[in-house]
Amino acid sequence: MQDEAAVALRRHFGLGAFRTGQAEVISSVVAGRNTVVVMPTGAGKSLCYQLPAMLLPGVTVVVSPLIALMKDQVEQLEARSISATVINSTLTESERSERIRRMRTGAYRLVYVAPERFRSQAFVEALQTVGVALLAVDEAHCISQWGHDFRPDYALLGQVRKKLRPPRTVALTATATPEVREDIVRSLLLKDPAVFVAGFDRPNLFLEVCPVSGDEDKRAACAARVEEGGSGLIYCATRKAAESLHSALKTRGHPVVLYHAGMEEEDRRRAQDRFMSSPNAVAIATNAFGMGIDKADIRFVIHANIPRAVEAYYQEIGRAGRDSGPAHALLLFNHADVFTQERMIEGNHPSEAVISDVWNALVAAGGFEKGLAALAAGVGASEFEVSAALRILEREGLLERTVAGEGAWRLRRLTETDVPARLGKPARAVYEAVTALLAPGEVTSLRLGALASRSGLEEDSVRRALAALDRARLLEVRRPFAGRSIRPLQRVPFHTLGLSLDRVRAQEQRSLLLLKRMTDYAYGRRCRRGFLLRYFGEELAESSCSGCDVCHGRRTTLGQPRPRAPAGKSQVYKSGAAGNDGHYSERAALELRRFRRDLSRDLEVPPFIVFNDKTLRALATALPRNREDFLAVKGTGPTQWERFGPQVVQICQLATAAGPGNAGDEASR
Repeated sequence: MQDEAAVALRRHFGLGAFRTGQAEVISSVVAGRNTVVVMPTGAGKSLCYQLPAMLLPGVTVVVSPLIALMKDQVEQLEARSISATVINSTLTESERSERIRRMRTGAYRLVYVAPERFRSQAFVEALQTVGVALLAVDEAHCISQWGHDFRPDYALLGQVRKKLRPPRTVALTATATPEVREDIVRSLLLKDPAVFVAGFDRPNLFLEVCPVSGDEDKRAACAARVEEGGSGLIYCATRKAAESLHSALKTRGHPVVLYHAGMEEEDRRRAQDRFMSSPNAVAIATNAFGMGIDKADIRFVIHANIPRAVEAYYQEIGRAGRDSGPAHALLLFNHADVFTQERMIEGNHPSEAVISDVWNALVAAGGFEKGLAALAAGVGASEFEVSAALRILEREGLLERTVAGEGAWRLRRLTETDVPARLGKPARAVYEAVTALLAPGEVTSLRLGALASRSGLEEDSVRRALAALDRARLLEVRRPFAGRSIRPLQRVPFHTLGLSLDRVRAQEQRSLLLLKRMTDYAYGRRCRRGFLLRYFGEELAESSCSGCDVCHGRRTTLGQPRPRAPAGKSQVYKSGAAGNDGHYSERAALELRRFRRDLSRDLEVPPFIVFNDKTLRALATALPRNREDFLAVKGTGPTQWERFGPQVVQICQLATAAGPGNAGDEASR
């Protein structure tokens, strides 16, 4: 079988040899063994199901949560003359029906689907008719509630397997701790699977954590690394943070590109093309960027904000140095970013009050078609919280969101009138393409790419032409998602549903624990490479490594002036906390001021209500490590401890972890 696989590798993929671990996995899959594969980013996981698909009779179904990655892989396979397709919500109903029809005839070797597709009983029945030779579950960590990217639809794949009964299943992920691997096996109902775990160690990556006091430090560190040259990725936790950093570096003259999910599709495509084509391109992005990015010469990955989990961090830094050349993974750590992530986790697991308000608004309206922003405004919550509430209600089978035509432009031809000359040639070309399909009054849904192909124009030109035709009342144009409706399946008050949110609260606690583990990495004073390997169930062979700041010192220096004490104040304050050396930490004071400001804004109270300046200075001197230390500081009490004491302790730990030069000995520098 290995000889046959090697021949297929050359014939279909043009490769002369397997990467480490691939041959063993492929042999296991082809032999009919259920298989779990944990391989680092860039190790070649996709070949572990694509090559078996060429060796096995029948269709291989690939489950992936990433629409862009599915599209990219299908295009790459088609370029190699391998028949493949994607069936997901970006297609119109007619396009989906046609691809399912062709799948029934055996036209495809690989069919890529999102896990949500299995909600359709008709689709499951079509697969049962065809017979699935191999079920490949990509990004399999999404199955586990302990995974950093848990998705409820993935948790249903075990039941899907029972219905489809594929002879073999392969589950693949780049990031899975031992507990996540156990969850994958249990959730997919895999009996005695072969488990392959490739080495997580990346010796060519230098791992570094650099404490920063705020945005200006981050900009300086990013600018300094960009000036060293080489291609790089700079990750930010939010779109706003990415836009702000992009603007700051552009102002400094650095040719950086921006990428996040809120941008227009064409703008994202241009940013990605520029990043891929230039040897020194630097992208500033949210975690929406990177899945499926196969650029071997990325020299650095910077995290301007702490990631939500060690798994996410490892996956993102794994995009650097795939050519085995030296690369730099730099985390710019400010504890205020931990609070940002905590707020995002809380928003992603909304309170019962928010879910109740969303449900009652939908019931009162009998359905909703005005979009997420309007619904959020109506219930007085953030779009983030409302989106999460809708996912919870949908998962519980309490509402449905229409998907027909999703990703397509809905067009109605209004008249037989010719296009006025003033609208120009592009509008005329698009109108002719539409009128070839529709009589006056008829409606269709078309993707922008299909219209571009029919009219011979670029997609940007088609978009502008459609807007002009809509204004001229020649066509009625509705953009993608514009007509998507949300409909409650029951017309009863929320309190009668008997909805348990125990699972939501448990997942929230798991997410907070994953963030705490990532924070432990940032605060760590032991070898960072060893931390990551232990996290994923491996051990570092040596007592220390050759590639982290703890073992070999930092590479990043911010060049800041020495912080000064507040005007008229001594550098040393008495703390009132037992066991403290009485040295005032300006860094801790700065972070405590930021925390107090953010908390006062959230609570809508003056900052001194949180704690006054005198208490702040005492905390920055005491640097409490636990509840007892905290309560020993004058001006604190049990109520303050319950509300924000643990967060104050974490801030003070950062000051301690920063070392003598940053926590309590500023005057000596």
